[in-house]
Amino acid sequence: MSFLLTPEKIASGTITNFILYLSILGVLLFIATILRLKVPFLRKAFIPASLIAGILGLILGPYVLGVFPSEMRSSFSAMPTPFIVIVFACMMLGTNHNVSKSALIGAAPSVVQSWTYSLTQVGVASLLTGLLFTPLWGTNPLFGAVVEIGFAGGHGTAGGMTEVFNELGWAAGTDVSQTTATIGLLVGIFGGIILINIGVKKNWTTLLSSNSALSEDAKEVFDETDRKPSTYTTISSNVVDTFAFHAALIGIAILIGQIIVKILKLILNYSLPLFPFAMIGGWILNMILRKTPVGKMMTLRAARASTAKTASGLVSAITPFRISAVSIPVILEYWKELLIVCVIATAATVFLCLYFGPRLYPRHWFESSILRFGIATGVAAVGLMLLRVCDPELKTDAAETYALSSPFTSPFVGGGLVTTSYSYLIASFGSVKVGLVCMAATIVIFVICRITGLWQKKPAFEQRGNL
Repeated sequence: MSFLLTPEKIASGTITNFILYLSILGVLLFIATILRLKVPFLRKAFIPASLIAGILGLILGPYVLGVFPSEMRSSFSAMPTPFIVIVFACMMLGTNHNVSKSALIGAAPSVVQSWTYSLTQVGVASLLTGLLFTPLWGTNPLFGAVVEIGFAGGHGTAGGMTEVFNELGWAAGTDVSQTTATIGLLVGIFGGIILINIGVKKNWTTLLSSNSALSEDAKEVFDETDRKPSTYTTISSNVVDTFAFHAALIGIAILIGQIIVKILKLILNYSLPLFPFAMIGGWILNMILRKTPVGKMMTLRAARASTAKTASGLVSAITPFRISAVSIPVILEYWKELLIVCVIATAATVFLCLYFGPRLYPRHWFESSILRFGIATGVAAVGLMLLRVCDPELKTDAAETYALSSPFTSPFVGGGLVTTSYSYLIASFGSVKVGLVCMAATIVIFVICRITGLWQKKPAFEQRGNL
């Protein structure tokens, strides 16, 4: 296969290139599906076929066996963002309700959790840097920002911080941040799967059950009598294919979202992520069309189930390709600091997920928390992959509340303005002061939650069946 994939034969960025890469991804998904069905451990560990496909692709990629060229890895790494936009654009199309009250209520805890993750990651890393790493090993104080940049921000944010680190006199910061991004991605994927297994055993998950997934007679391939339709035909094929019609609606929803983003950019002079506004665009379009005869041609199954599942499945398979090659000299130079800070930051993030989650979200706390955990350690695609393991049909409020909370988080933390400012603050005031302020801010957020009643005094940990 490698002779088909040489850089000389494939011009990166062409539509032919894109189709070929999707075809290869299809082969990987097919192989992964067979493995998922035939290997009992994979079923018992709730490891989805899409993740297995991504791992297979990573092994065949340029940094292990070298079958796939680096151009393919780069193209796959860029795909999750537009596919996530498609997933969220589908959410409100064909539904018979507006944004649910529970989703609006759940958006506030999602905002709180996101900011808490960011502040804690910077606080822990900065205090360790100022009190331990710098006195012992002379580590640059800016090291205190690399966990939040890598974990919550990801590889894209780490690469985007190059100019900042160069300006502040620590050029190695980019490579260190890329390393923490890779570690964070691994923590998000495999740590998230471990947390899901724990959640299933303790009945924290709303839908995913050990009885249905772990029993020996659990069905993963349905015969003809048990099959369920994934789509319904709502319009004659003489007019247009039903799937194509809904694809057109999805395109309109995304376009509305684009317009909203452009208007907000003119007002705020800052670029906002498209995916939450694509969902809002879908909501606006759905609200308008429901008042017309066209509304009868929309169906939840066709608009949301098929397209959202396909797009999010591709996102899950592509995500592991985001693991970039890290600088070996940087790892050798900072291995002690990286080991200590990543272990402690991971423990703190897990604590915030499992302790704050049930006390913040009034319902579906595990699905919402595991989604935020994946985002706080990897990228949005990781969070979405973990959510789909728990909630394949997106029946809980988790994805909806995340999208509603994103305008209050994505422009600021995890790669936004505040993420950039952390490095400048550390350079100006020192890592210890910034670490103390961040931890103090986390405590203040906790107190505000208690005062405002956002904190659940008697959290309901067990969520099974609570839709």
